[in-house]
Amino acid sequence: MSEAGQKSGFRALAAGAAAMAWMPFAFAQSTKVLPDLTTSGEGFDPVTVAGLPAEARAAFASAAARLRSGELAGFIFVASPDGATWTLNVAPRDMKDYNPSDSGRQALEICEYRAGRPCKVLSVDGYEARTVSGAPPEPQAMLTNRPSDFDATALPFAPASKRSGAAAYLAAKGPRAFAVTTSGLWLWRGGQTVREAIDKTMVDCAEAFKPAACILYAVGSRVVFGAE
Repeated sequence: MSEAGQKSGFRALAAGAAAMAWMPFAFAQSTKVLPDLTTSGEGFDPVTVAGLPAEARAAFASAAARLRSGELAGFIFVASPDGATWTLNVAPRDMKDYNPSDSGRQALEICEYRAGRPCKVLSVDGYEARTVSGAPPEPQAMLTNRPSDFDATALPFAPASKRSGAAAYLAAKGPRAFAVTTSGLWLWRGGQTVREAIDKTMVDCAEAFKPAACILYAVGSRVVFGAE
């Protein structure tokens, strides 16, 4: 299982050569909005999604099989409008605090960050996602690019159950910096100077969470992740 699976209970899988090759415009914080996970009751067929890579289809099929076998408690499958960027969040059967809506939020945030635009839910537990009216779901913006102060409750990518632990960062004094990964992992370090705090944070994040890419999220009390 990935670092995300070991630390937060979720495993985030994402693909798309273009999305991995460049860093899109970053955003500041999570909107904290939970997505609509309504389904039609019909099985979802990833072949019907134009632009969806073969590896995404294979990952979906594997998750569906693992759910049927009882290995998983559930999974959420999302993708960008063109299908090129996708994220699959799966929850192990023994995950006691599994929240499908929160898992969907994480998946959409990760996908939006990688794609550089809002994504949409395609499937919940193998079923086709549909709105209450029966219409296909629309892309939903889950991240905001407004500059802001650090708010643990709006920390992107992380499970809601893990956000509270980040509140200690805001209460700390002196130069400090905070880093996140799209796997939902995060850490922060202090230093004698701001530069030292940033360097320690990024070095320790890279070492602790490799191969996940670390993103500088906040310096002091101010979010710098995409702030204008």
